[in-house]
Amino acid sequence: MTKVQMIRANGRFIGFKAKGHTGYAAAGKDIVCAGVSTLVQTPVLGFEKLVGLKLHLEKERKSGYLACYLPSALDQEQLAQADLLLNLMYLGLQQIASGYQKYVGISIKEVEKSEV
Repeated sequence: MTKVQMIRANGRFIGFKAKGHTGYAAAGKDIVCAGVSTLVQTPVLGFEKLVGLKLHLEKERKSGYLACYLPSALDQEQLAQADLLLNLMYLGLQQIASGYQKYVGISIKEVEKSEV
């Protein structure tokens, strides 16, 4: 199962952690895992290429681990763009999880900004 934890502070998403492989099908044929992977990697690209953010990323390919945290110093426009990208990711993940609950789990963790 792939578990995605969305991290939120003060009502806005500030990052996420994703870990695991869905196990829906064999590696290379797992459409659920491919969908989840695409959804978690797309905002990372958007943050870096479109918004111009330097992110704190943690990756471990074998376990399927990816963690992404927004930098603490963002202007209002960057914050709005980042919030949009993370909310879009969350909505996409909810759609996949609604049809594949056995393979994808999503949770939200509320934190103080200083915890990240």
